[in-house]
Order: sequence, then structure tokens, then C-alpha cells
Amino acid sequence: MSADELPRTLSHDLRGPLMAISGAAELICKITAGDDPDRQIRDWCDQIHHATGVMERLIRDLLESGSFEDAQLRLRPAPHDVNALVRGAVEAFQEAASAKNVCLDADFPVEAANAVCDRHRIYQVLSNILGNAIAFTPVDGSVRVRVARRATDVLVAVADTGAGIPKAEQAFIFERFRRHGDEERNGVGLGLYIAKWIVDAHRGRIWAESQVGRGSTFCFTLPAVS
Repeated sequence: MSADELPRTLSHDLRGPLMAISGAAELICKITAGDDPDRQIRDWCDQIHHATGVMERLIRDLLESGSFEDAQLRLRPAPHDVNALVRGAVEAFQEAASAKNVCLDADFPVEAANAVCDRHRIYQVLSNILGNAIAFTPVDGSVRVRVARRATDVLVAVADTGAGIPKAEQAFIFERFRRHGDEERNGVGLGLYIAKWIVDAHRGRIWAESQVGRGSTFCFTLPAVS
């Protein structure tokens, strides 16, 4: 088995038992719901759900990484309102932000911000960037998403109040397996790598602006509907 085939094979093999673990934890939570003496059991189940969620994300990233390396990324581009895509992603991450007491909100232009894109892939980009922003933002911090319609493209910017990224590391953050800070929060370093593949495939651009102690802003563009 080649080095490139190994991550994909392991990823597929791990998904089966991972789903079984997650399903068992969910069943236990349902059985013990509302029963105070079983609070400790429910807490353990929550921990299992968190751990399996992290593992599922790592497995998905490994699978996606292999397909990108093989040039198998397929897009289904169509006109979409980026405002709606971002609004959906922000709503999906509200619970995760609230759990850390992080304020998550968004600014939208008055007019529609239509772009040609694969909505599922762009949601994946938003998920990776928002997930990182929340993970690296301390308690009582904030994450703000901004959408702007420009002359030839649509800009999406995600700004956080985290620790920031040292200048020496900023040139490498979109590389494969590149990690910054706490490894548990940042996985195996594939999220931003995958986001760049997707944005590049849309003929857009992705970059980061950051200052240590003042947070980071991750931006990407998509071609606007003319």
C-alpha cells in the first residue's frame, strides 16, 4: 500500500466503528434523559459525542485531502446568494459559540451578494474557517463575519479576537498538515488546506490578516454574478 493510499484506507476503516460508538452514546443519552441520578452518565455521553465529532472531522479531512491530491475535486457551480450561505453557516455555529460564551454575528450588504459557486463546497469552507475562529477565540471573545459585494467578486471575511498568528507562520497556514497553536483544537492541519483547494477551484482567492494579540481575519472571494 502506498503512502498516499494509507490515509484513505484508514479513514474508511475507522468510520464504521466510529459511527457505532457515536450511535451508542446517543442511545444512552436518550434512555437517561431527564433522570437526575444518571447525570454523570449523560456527561460521559457528551464527552463521547465531542470526541467522536473531532474524530469524524479528522477522518473527513483526510478523505478530502486524498481526493484533492488526485485532482478529483468536482464542483457544481450555480448562482447563489452568499448572504444566505453565510447566514446558514453562522446559525449552525451559534451553539458552539454560545458554549464558549463567544459572540458570533454577521454583517450583510443591503443588496444581494450573488456569486457563482458550489454551495456545499463553500459551506465547507465557511465551516472550516468558522470552526477555527471559534476554537481559537477565548471565552467572552467575538467572531464577526462580513459579506461585501464588490465590482467583480464577493468578499467574505471572518474576524476573531483570538491570540493572532505570528508573522513568520502566516505564509504557511494554508499548507497541508500545517498546525498553529493547540493541536487538539486545530486537528491535523487540513482544514485551511482544504479551504484553499476549494476556493482556488472556484477561481477565487483566500488569505489571512493577523497580528499577535489582536486576532485574525480570514478572507476569501468568489466570482460575482455579472
